[in-house]
Amino acid sequence: MPVLKKCFDKYDVFIVDMDGVIWRGNEPIKDAIESLNHLIQMGKRILFMTNNSTRTRLSYLRRLKRFGVIVDSVDSIITSAYATSLLLKSLGKRNVYVVGEYGLIYELAQQGIHVLNEDESINDNVEAVVVGLDRNLTYRKLMYALMAIRRGALFIATNTDSTLPTPEGEIPGAGAIVAAIRTASNKEPDYIVGKPNKLMVELALGSNYNKYQILVIGDRLDTDLELAYNCSADSLIVLTGVTDREDIARYHRKPTYVLSTLREMFISQ
Repeated sequence: MPVLKKCFDKYDVFIVDMDGVIWRGNEPIKDAIESLNHLIQMGKRILFMTNNSTRTRLSYLRRLKRFGVIVDSVDSIITSAYATSLLLKSLGKRNVYVVGEYGLIYELAQQGIHVLNEDESINDNVEAVVVGLDRNLTYRKLMYALMAIRRGALFIATNTDSTLPTPEGEIPGAGAIVAAIRTASNKEPDYIVGKPNKLMVELALGSNYNKYQILVIGDRLDTDLELAYNCSADSLIVLTGVTDREDIARYHRKPTYVLSTLREMFISQ
């Protein structure tokens, strides 16, 4: 088995982004998968963390396994949808209106949270409006979300990513929808769950997460690097996704490590 470089061996928990780190689109990144499997075999704790709220943790588990990652349960997968469901459960909120897709609705239901339909949402029993990426967004959804927030419902954003990459180019992200509701309601979200906010880490590891030596691995500066900064953790930006060295040179904050591939975490044999 390859030997982990000393500077990386000190970490207990590796928080790993997926798109751009483990795969690009539908293509697995072989070096990354082999490297992560080595870490798992060494007994390192891996948390796969994504802002994507449209897919279930089970669908991510199936994809990771299909690409060859040694992962056996959804317990090591944290999506913004799942984290949002844990947040709502901790707040005691049970009736919510959702602007989002199946993955978000499924994760909420798994925690016993009732997703109200439009007829139900016009009543006063909406405790929270949850907003994620919704590629079937309609004006009516925005209208019902606004009405509920103005009646006092919490405004919760799964994330505020302005765009997300696709093979065809960048498309509007959840942040664009959150911005529309923010503008209409004249209200900031009460909670923003996803990266770069540390709430996802707190929900995954507990409020005393800083007892661990954590390394955040990702390909984006505005989410992955900033998450590490907000958690006072170290960061590794891998150049297999959307960020290149010129982007890093221009950015106001610098990662702890920059690698061309995750294989560089190991001593060459």
